[in-house]
Amino acid sequence: MLILYSKSGCPFCVDVQNFLEDRGIEYSERDVYEDESWMDELLELGGKRQVPYLVDTERGVSMYESQDIIQYIADVYGQRPDDIVY
Repeated sequence: MLILYSKSGCPFCVDVQNFLEDRGIEYSERDVYEDESWMDELLELGGKRQVPYLVDTERGVSMYESQDIIQYIADVYGQRPDDIVY
């Protein structure tokens, strides 16, 4: 399962969300401003208040940085970024 920690209004989060949605890849979003416990989870998992933050529970991978997340999804889930720039 892919879990994306994000916050509304974050353009980098939107980039990752658009990439996932454009390719029909399912994920669970956790808006850290919507629920304070998700911010606590984010801090426990990654140690920073930075979003987006992706957790791939099936592969034991987690990471920050929207472009790294997009590239990871493209590589692991076989979804090429094509010529779309996020």
